[in-house]
Formats: sequence, C-alpha cells, structure tokens
Amino acid sequence: MPNQQGVMADSQNLPEGIRAILAHTGKPRTFLRVEPIRNVVRNGVQGYELSVNLTSYRSLPLSCIEGVLLKVDDKQVDTSTIMLTLNGYSHKIAELVQLSRIWWFILDPATIFVPSANPLKPGNHQVDATLITVEPYVTAGRFSFYHPASCVLAVE
Repeated sequence: MPNQQGVMADSQNLPEGIRAILAHTGKPRTFLRVEPIRNVVRNGVQGYELSVNLTSYRSLPLSCIEGVLLKVDDKQVDTSTIMLTLNGYSHKIAELVQLSRIWWFILDPATIFVPSANPLKPGNHQVDATLITVEPYVTAGRFSFYHPASCVLAVE
C-alpha cells in the first residue's frame, strides 16, 4: 500500500513482478538495512549508528541527497547533527549538496551516525527514516523523492 508520498513502504506490498526483480538482484530498495544498531564513539563523540542503503534505481552523486528524516522510538532526531559515512568518509547531511564528485553506488552500504549523550538501551527500537533524493535523470524539472522505511532494530 502506498504511503502519503505515494511510495511503497516495504517490498511485501510491491507488485509481484517488482518483488521478483528484487529477489533476483538481491538488492533491497529500502533505506534502512535490517542490521543491528551499534552504540559507538566517533572522534570522541558518543552516539549510535544505523546501516542504510541508497534507494535510487541508479547510483547518485552525494549532491543528490537532499536530506534525511529520522525518528527513533517516536522521538524526532535533529538531523543537522547526523553524519553519513560512505566508503570510510563521513559528511554532515548539509554538506552533501556540495559533493557532486562523490558517488553513492547502489550496492554500497553506508551508515548514519547519530550523536547522542546517552547510548541506546539494549533491546528493540522502532526506527522510522526517510531518505530524500533528487534524481538527476528526471528531465521534467527538479523533484524531491521521499523514500520512507520503518522497522524494529535491536541494539547490538
């Protein structure tokens, strides 16, 4: 069933033909990877990491990532402080617009680092995230695409 933006929220609701293509490629098209959340310290800053995928059908330069929306356990996360780490390099979300020469390939996983004074408690946490992209291949104008994902992830 489509969500508010008209995008399918999970692969179980996709048409059979699309599910068959995804099963053949083995590439899920959901933003959140079903992997444990990790409490970590990065450059002396405590927080946690979520594993994510690029949802686009083609690789994109990081400048096409317009934003990320994130809620953990129904609490909105301040996305101005989060970092996207791709291939070992970390960038604030606001910096991505300048990175037209760095590409996120569709099979490359990435992580989102969320600074947090308190580590997430062990157990399951509801995570709701949306990746907002611009597809440069759409020639009819500039459109933002919203790719929501929701799942329960455990703290490792």
